Amino acid sequence: MKSKTDLFRLIRAMSRSEKRYFAIDAQKAGKKNAKYLALFKLINAMEEYDESKLKAKFPKHLSVDKAYLYDAILRSMRDYHSKKSRAAQIKEKILDAKYLYERELYDLCEESLGEAKSLAEDLGDNLALLEINKQERRLVRSAKKKELPIHVPVLVDAKEQNIQALQEEMVYLDLYDEIAKRFIERRKPDEAFNEELEDLLKKDETSLVSILATRRFYQCKGLQHQILGDFDTVFDYYNKVINWWDNNPKYKEEEFYNYVIDASNFLAICFKKDKYERIKELIFRLETEKPNNPHHQKVLFQRLYQFKLVSRINLGIVDDLDKLAKEIKEGLQSFTLHPHTQKILTSNIAILFFIAERFDCCIEWCDYLINDRKNTARLDINRAIYFLKLIASYEADEFDVLESTVRTTYRSLSKMEREDDIHYNSLLKGIKKLFNAPLNEFKNVLSGIEEGVTELRGNSKQRVPLGIDELIMWWIQSKKQHQSIVSIVQRKTY
Repeated sequence: MKSKTDLFRLIRAMSRSEKRYFAIDAQKAGKKNAKYLALFKLINAMEEYDESKLKAKFPKHLSVDKAYLYDAILRSMRDYHSKKSRAAQIKEKILDAKYLYERELYDLCEESLGEAKSLAEDLGDNLALLEINKQERRLVRSAKKKELPIHVPVLVDAKEQNIQALQEEMVYLDLYDEIAKRFIERRKPDEAFNEELEDLLKKDETSLVSILATRRFYQCKGLQHQILGDFDTVFDYYNKVINWWDNNPKYKEEEFYNYVIDASNFLAICFKKDKYERIKELIFRLETEKPNNPHHQKVLFQRLYQFKLVSRINLGIVDDLDKLAKEIKEGLQSFTLHPHTQKILTSNIAILFFIAERFDCCIEWCDYLINDRKNTARLDINRAIYFLKLIASYEADEFDVLESTVRTTYRSLSKMEREDDIHYNSLLKGIKKLFNAPLNEFKNVLSGIEEGVTELRGNSKQRVPLGIDELIMWWIQSKKQHQSIVSIVQRKTY
């Protein structure tokens, strides 16, 4: 623990069930841990870290107490998750085998190593298999000296296979990191780099020994073609990644977090290629997943609902919005999400209600975001939400809300200085003109707003947040063509 806030950040990252487990675990220790449990509860109640409150309650040895609590939480979490984690069970069984070996209980030692080996093989954990191999050879030397000539060659051969598989994993991990580095830097592979990749990436994946190397191989190929802009090939290889997870269910259960990340990356490519049927299929598949790990539940919730909302916005699907909004509200209450994720989910459900022309509900979700003043992530999203609320208030004939929203929008623009503020202000003035525009001027004012959006797009150095520019354009088209916003969105898609 290096920073004063490390303990606070750790406690904030814990799920409710993890906190409950730790509290029960600490209570079992009686008076010895009562002080640390009190410290835990005090920090857990904080919205923002306040060292002075801790010093007032724990004036002596606070840094020592915090360090003890930090370690105690991690010990408790290891115990909590080891029951569900095959990787943790492998480590525990190897430690058990060492203990049993030193007590010369060789038959029990062999049994424990066998259980560890079976688990490691299920996960393709070649590093653990090498450690198990070492322990097996020591056991053979001590307990079965007469059988050394039989067992040693078999174990040596197994060791060589494990090393080969591990080397494959690391080769493709190194390669993936190098390609990812170039992707982040937006550098296309040069000729020298392509030559370096040629042998590795032209290899037939069926010849790979390690199942983990196979996944990395697919990821390398996908990311390489993503840099090159060949999204048909990217789609094919990311699809292979998802199929790989289906073919390795035990590893998927163990590494569910990485599975969700891979599924998210594939969904992003599906959106890029307009593969809407595949998107629906993947979202349905994610909906049926039931992870036991609370952290995995949180990751699944935030990724799943981000894509559910984005797909509905892109396709103009507005049925069962009340059910969807309820699910999102429950998730926001159940999970401690990253502030950025909270803001994305909140703003996107507001957008869906806007598209559905349920403007009262849109205003309610806009206010949910605007009133959450502690969430300072992505303030540019707040700016977009003010514009969304402004138009929704106009459509809902909420004139009291309208005037206050105009004022708060002006204030938000003044607080968040950007180079394109002049274009946001121009857009705001155009929307304001609409409020009192006579009927014969209505279409001209709409055209003026349209021009303001076009100027904002052309002059903004960053992507306009939430696609508010496109939302306003959809709304303008619906007004000019006397059609619903949903029909405009659906026509754009199909």
